[in-house]
Amino acid sequence: MNCFPKHFHFSLKINDQTNLCFFQAFSANEDNIYKGEDDKSGKIAKAEQEAEQKQQQENLKRKIELEKIRASQPKIWTWHPYYESSIRQKQEIIQKITPISEEQDGIKRFKNKVPQLSGDVSSIINAQFNIKQHTYQDPWAEPKRTGVIGVKVGMTAVWDKWGYRHALTVIQLDNNQVVQIKTPEKDGYSALQIGAGDANIKKLKKPQIGHFMKVGLPPKNVLYEFRITPENALPIGYMLTVRHFTAGQYVDVRGISVGKGYSGTIKRHNFNLQPKSHGNSLCHRMLGSTGQRQDPGRVFKGKKMPGQLGNVMKTVECVQIYKLDADRQLIYLKGSVPGKSGNNIQIFDSIKGYRKNDGKLNYPTLAIEQGKDYAREITMEPPDEDPELIELHENDFPQAGEDTEE
Repeated sequence: MNCFPKHFHFSLKINDQTNLCFFQAFSANEDNIYKGEDDKSGKIAKAEQEAEQKQQQENLKRKIELEKIRASQPKIWTWHPYYESSIRQKQEIIQKITPISEEQDGIKRFKNKVPQLSGDVSSIINAQFNIKQHTYQDPWAEPKRTGVIGVKVGMTAVWDKWGYRHALTVIQLDNNQVVQIKTPEKDGYSALQIGAGDANIKKLKKPQIGHFMKVGLPPKNVLYEFRITPENALPIGYMLTVRHFTAGQYVDVRGISVGKGYSGTIKRHNFNLQPKSHGNSLCHRMLGSTGQRQDPGRVFKGKKMPGQLGNVMKTVECVQIYKLDADRQLIYLKGSVPGKSGNNIQIFDSIKGYRKNDGKLNYPTLAIEQGKDYAREITMEPPDEDPELIELHENDFPQAGEDTEE
């Protein structure tokens, strides 16, 4: 497409002089156009710069105003002698600025309606329930009773009368109550929903608040389900204590293991190191070959490779209970359990160690009789003989008349 006007092309055909004049006129006009564009771009840039400066000044004024407001508010210092009075002043200021809303008012009403538990109140709460224990005559029966939720406190050690050291994990129960009963007719299976701990009502959602208001229980921090047989169901609101178990019985412990981040195969799957001989450079902890040949030409699923180690749900089976402390609601387990201190732990009767628990379990739980005194601490009975001597054979000792090493 030609960019010149028609009269310009017509004049080009007259003579060379007119062509020169037209070319000069066109070049002069082009210079004026470029100069105009430069002036416009300069004005736009200047306007943008002025607007940016105004915005910076406004931001600076706002910061100064915020600093003045912060300086006028009372400061709280933990080492100040009037620490409590300063907190009251700050609370009064907050109440003036943010009045109580309808949701907060509803939470307060719910808090007044629901009983708040403090300390060991299991005897008071369970007094209203009539629990009857039962036994099983069928040796092939496989009854299931509920478990409990505990908090891992830490580890300790004790020595028995024979001088053996037992490493123990301490777990504390925190107000375990039955929140819901699952039945085969309604839910398709039999289970008990157990709640533990105390939850902050402000952090609960409306369906959760309604779930606890329906049964008239305080809000729980943790909820877990435990499968049971229908005859071992417990009423809603019943509080489970450490007396649910017996010293010496075997339990399974479930919890989330300690997360150790991204780990290699040496640490994660216990692989062997590669040879450290000549020729192997910087590959001592490498995985090695993972693929196949042309057939099948892929890596099989489930191949042990580097990845996340820990932070998964683990179950330790056949853990023996060494001691029960009813005053402080503590359970002492022999050995280690998954998770770190402060984690929630699920404890229930051992599945594989069911035969070892014959005669030690109370179904559905221990029924506390009013007026009867129970031991506050129950410890597993040590063996009658020294375990080291039991393991020795009579041939390990020299007989009379035999030559002994001097």
